[in-house]
Amino acid sequence: MLKKPWLQFVLLGALFFFIDEQLFPEPKPVLGPPNAERLAAIAENYRRFARSEPGAELRARFIDAELRDELLFREAIRRDLQYRDAAVEQRIIRNMRFLDAQTDASDEELIEQGYALRLHLTDEVIRRRLVQVMERLIVATTPIVAPTAEAVQARYEENLGDWQEPARFTLRHVFLPADRAGEMTDLMATVIGEQLTADEARVLGAPFLPGYRFNRQSPDQLTRVFGAAFAEQLEALEPQPDSWIGPVSSAFGVHYVYVVQREPPRTLGLDEVSERIVRELERESEAERVAEWVDEVMAMYEVLRS
Repeated sequence: MLKKPWLQFVLLGALFFFIDEQLFPEPKPVLGPPNAERLAAIAENYRRFARSEPGAELRARFIDAELRDELLFREAIRRDLQYRDAAVEQRIIRNMRFLDAQTDASDEELIEQGYALRLHLTDEVIRRRLVQVMERLIVATTPIVAPTAEAVQARYEENLGDWQEPARFTLRHVFLPADRAGEMTDLMATVIGEQLTADEARVLGAPFLPGYRFNRQSPDQLTRVFGAAFAEQLEALEPQPDSWIGPVSSAFGVHYVYVVQREPPRTLGLDEVSERIVRELERESEAERVAEWVDEVMAMYEVLRS
C-alpha cells in the first residue's frame, strides 16, 4: 500500500499539515489595548470623588475592568444580542432622531439606518447595556447552586457587625427658634404644670417645616432632619418612653421633646436577615461565574494592556 503514489501523497500532506499546525498555529485574536480616553476619564472621575491620584495598582484594575467589558461587548456583538434587546433599539431610535429631528422615517426604518451607520458599536450607553445583557446571559446559562443553610449561617456570623440595628425613636416636639430660646423654660413649665399632651403643647411653639411627628427614626435619620447635635443629645439621654426631655438643641433652635417610644439598639436575628444574605451570596456566585467565564474566554485572546 505504501508504494502507491496517491497514498504517499496523502500521508505527506497530513504530515505537513500537522507540522504547520504545530510550528505556525493560527494567531489569536487581539484584545486591547484599552481606549486611552476612556481610561483617562475613569482616572479623572476617581480624582474628583476620591480627591487623590490613583496609584499603579488601581490603574491596573481600571485596565482589567476595561478589558473585561470590551471582551463582554465583543462577545455580545458576536452573538447578535443587539438585535434582540428593546433598550438598544430605543437608544438607536433616539440617536437617529437627534441626528435628524425633522425625519419622517418610522422607528423600524430608523433602527435599520442606525445599524447601517454602526451606531451600536460607538454609543457608550449601548455598550454598557450589551455588557449587562452578556453578563445576564452567562448567568442564565450556567447552573448556580443555591446557598446552603450552613453558608448563610456562616456569613451571618462572619459579618455580625453588619446586622446591628440602631436605636429608634418615636417622638413629638415643640420648637422655638434660636432667637426665642429664652422662652423655653417657661414653655416647659407650662407643659408640665398643665399636663399638656404633645399636640396641645405644640401650639405654644413656633412652626417647624419638617413636621412635629417622627416615627421609628434612627439617629442618622434624625441627624438629617435636626442636625448632629440633636441626635447626639437624644442618644446620650437614653429617654424613657412617654416622657418629656429638654431643652434639646438643634441646628434650628431648641426643642422640648416628648419621647413616645425608644427602641434600644440590637442585633438582628438570623431569621430577620437570612433573605438578604441569600441574595448577597447569590450575587457573589453570579459575579464569580462571570469572572470565570471571562478568564476562560480571555485565554483565547492575545491581550494587549498598553
